[in-house]
Amino acid sequence: MKRTIADLAKALLNATLILLALCLFLGWKLMAAAAAVTAQAEQIASRVAPLHTAATGLREDLASLRAALQDGQGQHGQRQDGAGLDGADTASAARLGRIEERLDRLQTNLAGVRQLPLQSAEQAGRAGAAELAGRIIRAVPLLQDGSACPPPPGQPGS
Repeated sequence: MKRTIADLAKALLNATLILLALCLFLGWKLMAAAAAVTAQAEQIASRVAPLHTAATGLREDLASLRAALQDGQGQHGQRQDGAGLDGADTASAARLGRIEERLDRLQTNLAGVRQLPLQSAEQAGRAGAAELAGRIIRAVPLLQDGSACPPPPGQPGS
């Protein structure tokens, strides 16, 4: 009887150690995958940063161009009857407005692209954790019904 209990205790200890080793291995693989995703995210973010800087520079150039256009209108654009802008100035202002709208959309898209690496890393972490949890859950019934640890030779059921 003591031997049977000792064998069961050893089998339980072995199963626990195997499960612990499996969890550690899967956790290590998860961390390696997360590190790879993080490195790729940093690389993507570093490629997006110059685009953001260029878009900001374009916005400043457009603002200065708009200011120069308005200064020119203030000095030369007023007609004697007070009607204001002539056709060319109106067209230029409209084109500047469309360019600014496109630049706004570009900056919005760039902001979305900058968030993609963070979202990807988060999704990869969740997927890895779900996979790890799924493997552990699938392993638990094997430990409960004893199929993961067959009885020692010479015992009933072997």
